[in-house]
Amino acid sequence: MPSRGKNFFPYYTIIACAALICAAFFSACRPAGNDAPETAVSRDASDSAGTGGPGAAVQQSGEAALSPVPETAAARNGGTSAVQTARSGSSAAGSAAVASAGTGGTAQTGSAQSRPSGGRNESLASLGGVRSGSGRGVFIGELNPVNYQTVDPAILLQMGMEQYQVSFILGERYLNEKKYDSALTEYNKALNLKPDYPEALFSRGRTYQIRGNFNHALEDYTKTIALKKDSAAAYNHRGYIFAQRGDHAKALNDYTQAIALKKDYGDALYNRGYSYRVQGQYDKAIDDFTRLLQLEPNNAAAYNQRGTAWYYRENDEQAIRDFSEAIRIKPGYALAWHNRGTAYRMSGDKSKADADFAEAVRLGYRK
Repeated sequence: MPSRGKNFFPYYTIIACAALICAAFFSACRPAGNDAPETAVSRDASDSAGTGGPGAAVQQSGEAALSPVPETAAARNGGTSAVQTARSGSSAAGSAAVASAGTGGTAQTGSAQSRPSGGRNESLASLGGVRSGSGRGVFIGELNPVNYQTVDPAILLQMGMEQYQVSFILGERYLNEKKYDSALTEYNKALNLKPDYPEALFSRGRTYQIRGNFNHALEDYTKTIALKKDSAAAYNHRGYIFAQRGDHAKALNDYTQAIALKKDYGDALYNRGYSYRVQGQYDKAIDDFTRLLQLEPNNAAAYNQRGTAWYYRENDEQAIRDFSEAIRIKPGYALAWHNRGTAYRMSGDKSKADADFAEAVRLGYRK
């Protein structure tokens, strides 16, 4: 316990603050497994309704070829977004997508996948053990600052917290409330006072990413990595930006670095598996989704993705098994029903294919 100034609040006041601010945040810290791209599959150019190329619209059996999209936490609990690409591995052109960034689960345009996580954990953890430069004030580690939703910033200043830290905390609050303009204002204040503040750079990057400003997000993630080379989350998020731009080679490098720093990083494993699949490296994609499923055995989206990779390897039996497992875990998973129907059709079982396509439509799958 550090020494306090003579006017500093009693220790019990600190404990009371901690009790107010601890409870809510941990449930929102890790959206791991909540943000995932989805894929609807088609066999080859012959499925492209005469358009002559992979990834073109399929008019058979109620299917539609869509571009790669990230799946949000809400979508994974019953969403119907889909991607359809040709079995040759070529991707369809990018379309509007929805990605969840951080705990907000907010909308974002783009064409690549993402399961970004760990951001808020990593950001707020940096405050632990920090005290004001004057030697007086709160030892922030005692407060376990995981939320700050109910604490008055003026009180934090009275307790000796630096203004740049208070601005960062306000930015986190506004980001969680989806007040993005206010969040950016506070992160900018923090960075004007402390330009080398990696946590504020990372969170500002996340805010830019949510807003669809990928250039600024990329710049902030790169600065974060320069200041904090062990930031697995920054590598994962920057990889997402590269994937959004279609640069899966750079995305793979960043995802691999994230996994090297955090070997059980489920989000980076998912994202890397997706980029491997887009690159046509199906065996590596299968390996990553298998590793992820060892960590998250009830991850229906990972089964759907691995099934897609098996499908592109022309192993319809394995693909059907994975799509079936995704459906078992999440019976309302319209996209997995559609994908299994596609695999059944290509394996020659038209009756099962038609039944799955009908169920997918009933659940909300649309061309």
